[in-house]
Amino acid sequence: MVGARSDAQQLLMIKLTTITPPNSSNGSDSYLWRRSSGSYAGLFSSKDTWEQLRSTSALIPWCKTVWFKEAVPRYSFIMWLAIQGRLPTRDRLRGWGLDVSADCVLCSGSIETHRHLFFECPFSSSVWEAFAERIWPSPPLDLVSASSWILQCRSPPQHNASVIIKLIAQAACYLIWRERNARIFTSISSPSSVVQASLDRAIRDRLLAFPASPSSSSSLLGFYFRCISFPF
Repeated sequence: MVGARSDAQQLLMIKLTTITPPNSSNGSDSYLWRRSSGSYAGLFSSKDTWEQLRSTSALIPWCKTVWFKEAVPRYSFIMWLAIQGRLPTRDRLRGWGLDVSADCVLCSGSIETHRHLFFECPFSSSVWEAFAERIWPSPPLDLVSASSWILQCRSPPQHNASVIIKLIAQAACYLIWRERNARIFTSISSPSSVVQASLDRAIRDRLLAFPASPSSSSSLLGFYFRCISFPF
């Protein structure tokens, strides 16, 4: 026997010598797929395979405000970064050693942090509150609290409101971040009324893809129109 390159390979080779070679008289080979329960089955399940391969961790409370069926992927991505504090805001850039101003470019009245930008900044809060308070009263002015507020009621009668308020939160994050970048990189500023109009258009365009279901009395877009009439 040729020497193995490692102890593990040596043990494998020894183990193989103890196994009886396959014999055609025993029948054809078959493939069995392991389930997450530890049993084996003849059918492949991508879900069971993924559950065995991935590293599991505790469920994040705000995940359903970021990832849901009606979400817009690019909005979800920006909100996902914002809620974890991973966007390159000016306080983070200064922490990395960059020589940039710490002032918020939207209001010039405070240091630009994630908490300030979403949605303590007067500019940001005017965009967020203008829409959110027409769905549910007293929307919080920070993103983490807003996520908990959004998830406080997800019962079937509130489904339309829940979907729309989640879309509003995501679109607001995305458009506020886009406006912030436009002011920094292009020196072009838009008033909050223009950002509000963009948010209204974004929500309408998205809701057009979801007609009323047979079990619902109205579509998501119909519910949105009953709650919000833009311009205000």
